[in-house]
Amino acid sequence: MHKVHWDDLQYVHAVIEHGSLSAASRALGVNHATVLRRIALLEAAYEIKLFERRNDGYRLLPEGRALLASLKLMDQASARIMRSLALTSKGIEGSFRLATTDSIACLLIPGYLEQLRAAHSSINIEVVVSNNPIDMSLSGAEILIRPGGEMPPDLSGIRAGSIEFCVYGAPDYLKEVAGLPAGDLRWLGVAPHFARSTAGEWLFANAQTSFEFSADSFLALASMAARGLGVTMLPDFIGRQTEGLVAVNRMPPGPKTGVWVATHKDFRRQPNIETLLSFFAGAIKADEQLGS
Repeated sequence: MHKVHWDDLQYVHAVIEHGSLSAASRALGVNHATVLRRIALLEAAYEIKLFERRNDGYRLLPEGRALLASLKLMDQASARIMRSLALTSKGIEGSFRLATTDSIACLLIPGYLEQLRAAHSSINIEVVVSNNPIDMSLSGAEILIRPGGEMPPDLSGIRAGSIEFCVYGAPDYLKEVAGLPAGDLRWLGVAPHFARSTAGEWLFANAQTSFEFSADSFLALASMAARGLGVTMLPDFIGRQTEGLVAVNRMPPGPKTGVWVATHKDFRRQPNIETLLSFFAGAIKADEQLGS
């Protein structure tokens, strides 16, 4: 009887999660051929076919669906082990800078820091906030937690989770505009220099291209929407935590983007940095507010 290794199954899980070989290879940090070869070897070993290749990606066959629930449990267990190892490592001390966005800094980071302090009382973390990816890259921070589809070439990191987006609005405003098409709603948009962001591309494709009110902060957009100024596209973890907002389910499905834990390549070999990367990656993977 063959012994199943998680190292093999993670390739199957990555294709299920990301829908294509190329997307799975980017998430795993390997090339396209490696993902294809590892899945083919697994299928050959057990004489099963897991996927049907289609023009729009890879469709999981019934044989593969039977594995899906178990793969998710294994992935969650792996995240718990990863976080546990990071928390129990010894000797981390000193001061470090962590650069991230305002919404992640306000709604997610405090919980992670609470866990970190419990394990490493001699560590100091300075949180540097910016919603501009260029500012984050130039911040001099040892650790970066940032959303995005991919990592810039000067950074080294891992995709630890994902952020799902949805349209949110105030209940009173939504009652007022019930039945109106999406184009007739008052939309709150991203600032012009964020037009190529995940939310910006969705808004310009599905809503409109100019806005009465806009911002480069999802926290600001959430506050505006809660006051009834309009509807807007928000990360789910913000919309769900903002009092006075509800999801607008009649809109087209929202986009999804990755959450990366990274460092500059010059820092990558430092043991303390490696441990912090592992800790924050594990905390994000275990965070129920985020996707895998």
